[in-house]
Amino acid sequence: YHEEKIALHASIDASLRKPYAVRVSDALIQAYGLDSHLTRCVCGKHWSPIAENEVGKFHTEAYLAFLQKLEFDAHEVTDEAASFVLNSSVCFSETAWPYSQIYTGGSVAAAHALGKGQADVAINWVGGQPHARRDCASGFSYVNDVVLAILALLPTNERILFVNMDAYHASGVEEAFYTTDRVLCISLHRGQAGFFPGSGGIKDTGQHDGANHNINLPVRDGFSDADLDAIFLPTLEAAAARFQPHAVVCCAGTSVLAGDRLGCMNMTLHGYSRCLRALLSIGRPLLLLGGTSYMQSNTARAWTALTAIACEVDLPPEIPEHEFSSYYSPTFRLEVTPVTMDNLNTAESLKATCDAALNTVAQMSHRTAVPKLTQPAAAPCPMDATADDAPTMAVRSDEPPLAAPEHAMDVSHPSGCAEPQRAHQQTPQLAAQQPAPGSQPLSQPPEQVPPSQQPQDAIGEAGTHEAEIAPEQAGVSRDAPEESAPSPDAPMDVEPD
Repeated sequence: YHEEKIALHASIDASLRKPYAVRVSDALIQAYGLDSHLTRCVCGKHWSPIAENEVGKFHTEAYLAFLQKLEFDAHEVTDEAASFVLNSSVCFSETAWPYSQIYTGGSVAAAHALGKGQADVAINWVGGQPHARRDCASGFSYVNDVVLAILALLPTNERILFVNMDAYHASGVEEAFYTTDRVLCISLHRGQAGFFPGSGGIKDTGQHDGANHNINLPVRDGFSDADLDAIFLPTLEAAAARFQPHAVVCCAGTSVLAGDRLGCMNMTLHGYSRCLRALLSIGRPLLLLGGTSYMQSNTARAWTALTAIACEVDLPPEIPEHEFSSYYSPTFRLEVTPVTMDNLNTAESLKATCDAALNTVAQMSHRTAVPKLTQPAAAPCPMDATADDAPTMAVRSDEPPLAAPEHAMDVSHPSGCAEPQRAHQQTPQLAAQQPAPGSQPLSQPPEQVPPSQQPQDAIGEAGTHEAEIAPEQAGVSRDAPEESAPSPDAPMDVEPD
């Protein structure tokens, strides 16, 4: 799922780099010829930016009204901004709303394709913004497309496994599903005092019906490929076997890779690829989303490698010649090599975290086994593809999609607890950006959901919340370039999404 002009939403003033990283990644995917092994579902042809009423299934009307005013009437809502942010890392770009419609529209369209049995794997690299709450932004997550995609899957999938592979804890997703047993959240992330978003503790395992359905795997600086066998892979295998999900959603952030000076982890593409293979081995429909992406070249390497694995294609290590070839200097190779840094994870600390996770899994109810997907076969694009289109990246299963479970959870309340109180909130910056095309609302809006079924957001009191900052004065910049191309791998002194 791709938007050809997504890079127009990159903003230096708002420190928003991901749209450009997606453009660089897509260029490398095409340079390797992977587009001949998948179907490109393009925005405006196969799917549309999400409509406001669809976003309202999770987010509040007041917050959405604020986002929509940013594009043309930001001066009218500058004073309101403090009411719609969770922490000091938020910096709104002027195209925050149309950008959110695009990345969320892709994630939800991909989820619908999986739910209808039209594909076994669907990828939306621009998606994967898991930090936004129902009434405010957090980091660069303006709209929580991950929560909305999971909600789109729940009507036809009784249980969803969500996996976060990123240096940053998926705080908004954890909060949304903290009290339900229909969504199991597993998050591998950097656990460091003062590190964004400040949540994701080992003891946060869920509440009420969701007790023992939230597993956090916080690790320390220098986490490497060798550490995967000590903590992540055994936890994932045990949890999947006991929970028996009907579908899997994964945020594949690249801040876990070596060289990311904010993520401070030290994984290579070999270890990163093992994680995806472990997810594919579960044998369930998989929604693969992007996550944090600061190093443009390593992000492109990683997402290209994962796309190739999903397509069952082996790639040569040499980077093909294309418009961004210079980004891969000096090696011009696909590999991400480890850097020289101390690994602060000890065998004892990893074992303690893994033991705690496996203990949580052991207390989870053992579900009835779900049949694995059959060997994929070619299928048309899920969204109005013609016969001339390439075979789909994720091929259909021979089995029909699941019917809605008789005892389905009321998705209008994915959590069920009271909304957390935020005594102090940070006023964000409002960064101007040239409006980008391709952000029109759906020409044919999806089906409305009755108000009684619209979701509410909540978290258990035992959850660890993000740091909250006292209000500051917001500013509005009007000097942003029309389309900024950030240097490939320059560090950012900002908090990530």
